[in-house]
This record gives sequence, structure tokens and C-alpha cells, in this order.
Amino acid sequence: MTEELTRGKRLGRYELLQRIGRGGMATVWVAREHADTPEQERLVAVKAILHDLASDKEFVDMFLDEGRLIRAIRHPNVVDVYEVDDADGVMFMAMEWVEGDSLHAVIAESGKRRPIPAEMAVRIIADAAAGLHAAHELTDENGKLLGVVHRDVSPHNILIGTDGAIKLVDFGVAKAMGRIGEATQAGQLKGKFGYMSPEQARGKPVDRRADIFALGIVLFELTTTRRLFRGEHDAETLHLVVSGKIPEPRSIDPEYPEDLQRIVLRALERDIDKRYQTAREFQEDLEGYLQSNRILVPHSGVGSLLKRVLGARIEQRRKGIRAVLKAAESGRQSLLPGSEAGFTPTGKSSADVISEGTGSGIGPASLSSITGSGVGFPVESSAPTHTGFPQTVSTPPPQRSGLGGYIVGVVGLLVALVVVVIFAVTRRENTTTTVVSVPAATAPPVETQKPDLAPAPTPSNDGVET
Repeated sequence: MTEELTRGKRLGRYELLQRIGRGGMATVWVAREHADTPEQERLVAVKAILHDLASDKEFVDMFLDEGRLIRAIRHPNVVDVYEVDDADGVMFMAMEWVEGDSLHAVIAESGKRRPIPAEMAVRIIADAAAGLHAAHELTDENGKLLGVVHRDVSPHNILIGTDGAIKLVDFGVAKAMGRIGEATQAGQLKGKFGYMSPEQARGKPVDRRADIFALGIVLFELTTTRRLFRGEHDAETLHLVVSGKIPEPRSIDPEYPEDLQRIVLRALERDIDKRYQTAREFQEDLEGYLQSNRILVPHSGVGSLLKRVLGARIEQRRKGIRAVLKAAESGRQSLLPGSEAGFTPTGKSSADVISEGTGSGIGPASLSSITGSGVGFPVESSAPTHTGFPQTVSTPPPQRSGLGGYIVGVVGLLVALVVVVIFAVTRRENTTTTVVSVPAATAPPVETQKPDLAPAPTPSNDGVET
């Protein structure tokens, strides 16, 4: 393959319609799956390996392993993979097109208004844990565990559907030990540094418990609205992951529920034997927390949260993809912009309509019932991004320990304890079940802020490692 993919290109039965993302390994497209009848056609996400990497056996093997892994996992909290194939020298993967966006996008946007309700955060993480457990329990034809580890659990790879469904995506750095080809060389660091487990940051072998630690970081950050591990640069972030003090959530917010704090801190145990041993155990404790406090978080409420925060962007993407489909069907593709530049019928650039990096999409419905815009299929990027979280709260130990080549050059101590509480989880003392909901998507955001609980610390760098 010597040229870039373009709109209208066919990869097997998939017609590329619009590129929605590009990273260091692959491009992601919204595509039309052709079928015998129009009613059977649907939109899918197609991830195509970059042509200059197609000859790299390691990349190709990693790409194929990702598809085989996810395709074998059948769970509502994991994105479905329909096909992994080679067409005209292009390795590609056809996936479920999820209506919604990434948790990362929701965090970034909600941080400008008000944080995600803590009870909804618990619901999101519990569902993500269910998907992780399904992946961790994947076996071969003889019933032997394959040892699947996602290795890149972060808000970027947790998708929220407009129906409130939570799905894990992007097993691109996953590893199935002993059965499916190695996705990474021994000791090689992959994943986002701020969401690594201590053992992964050290370059040591990892198992399912590394994913649990990473998911615990996401839960901590969602319920405290503070980053846990973030240094001035990657080396310092890794140092914090390995040796930095993990504060108790109640030291940030005295009203933080003790039973939820216990769950968070167990997921964040650096001693892997004291950590949750399975994602199911983690999920069950989170479900138990909601039940014991008589909190009901319907998935429709999570979907409403997404629409409230990102509804305008979702609708904009929907219109853009509809326009692409209409032009493709009428043979007027030349009237629309290419995947890189130009103007849509609405007068907006293609980058405005379909945002690369966070992605968008339409649910796995037939083309005759397109109503949605959707996900963000994350792609690799070296550019820093920002979240809605302010400064970090982990602090280095009094004396630094060497971490080999990975932690060389760690600088300055970060300041401890965040003190501004934006949203606190409150414990229910009565016997009434509390149904958590959010305002309608059209309701204006309400700014709320609690008084400072202590003098504000010096903020750290707001950059986010990728």
C-alpha cells in the first residue's frame, strides 16, 4: 500500500465515508457495511493500520491480536469487533459503531460546568469493571485462561453511549500471555503513564490486577475531581505512580463516604496481593455500595448526562455524517470536503463536524434509521490533552528511590492535598431509594462551588500525559 486511504475506498464490504481519527498506528473511519438489502446495511467503525507500518510485523501482529481478543469477548460492556481482515494490502478491523463519546471527553467538558455526579461515576466504573472481567476471563478452546490484560485502561478508552451503556474499547496494547502473540516486548512501557499500575510503571510483568489499579485511578479522579498521578513530565509521573503517597479521599473531602473510600483505596493498593484480585470483586463492591445506600442510577440517567454535556457536539457530528451519507448515495461526493479540509453544507469545516482525536459515530443501527452520532474511538497521540480536573493530589515520598531508566531525571516534589471540593458523595441515612438523574440536555448548567476547606495549594502543571 503506497497511498493514503480516501473517502469512497472499499475495504472488503466496507465503504469508507469519513475519517474521524488518526494516530501513530492507525486511522479510524466511519464506514458503510454493504449488504444484500439496504435494510441490512449499517454503519461501522473501521480501524485501518497506517500504510507505512503495514510491513512492520510487530505492529501487524499487535493489530491482529487486538481484533482477535475483542472479537472473542462477548459482553455488553466491551465494543464488538465484527471482522479483522486484509484488503488490498490494508490491515483493518471493523467494529461496533457506538453512539456516544469517551469518558475523557465528558470529563473535559463537564469540568467547564460542573463535575460528574459521584453516584454516576460509581455506576460507570462498575460497568467498566464488568467488561474488564469478561476480558480477563477469556479462555482458549480448552478452557485455559489466556491471561488477557488491557494495559491501557483510562477515561479515553471508556465509552459512554447516549443510551447510558458503558463500553471498553482499544485493546491495542493488550497482551494475552502464552496463547496470542506478544503485543509488547518485555519491559517496554505502553499505555498512559498517569493511569499505570506501579508494577507496569516499573516495566515488570503484569496481570489483571494492573487493570484494576488503573480503573481505581479513574474512580478516584471522578469522585474527588482531582488527578491522582501527574508530574511535570513523564519521569516524574512514573515516580508518583511507583512511590507517591496516595491520599485518602476523605482528606480531600471530609464528607466523602467512608465505605466508598474503602473501595477506592483497596483498588489502589500497591501491594497486588491486597488489591482486588478480580474486576468482578471490584464491581460487586461498587454495586453493593449503591445498594446499601439505596441509590439507583439508571442507565438512562447516564445517557442524559452525556447529552447534557456533549449534546450539541453529538448533534453536529450527526448532521455531518448524514451529509456524507446523502452525498455518497447521490453520487455527489465531490461537493463535500475531503477527510482533511473543506466545508460542509452547514458552512463548518470537516474538523468542526467530526472531531479527530475524540472521534464520533453513529450507533450500530441500519442506515435507514440513522439518528445518532457517536463515539469516540481513541487513537494514539503524542499531543498533550486537558481534562476537567485541576492539580494532582499524590505526593512523592520524602526520599526518592531510583527506578532505573524509566524514572531518571525526576524533578521537584509536588504539593499535597487538594482542598476545593466541587462535588461530594453524600451518604444516605434514610430508607428511601434515591434515583440519580441529571437535568435535560437543554437545561442550562448550574455553577456550584463549596467554600474552600483549607488554603489552596500551589497548582501543578495542567498537562496530561498520553
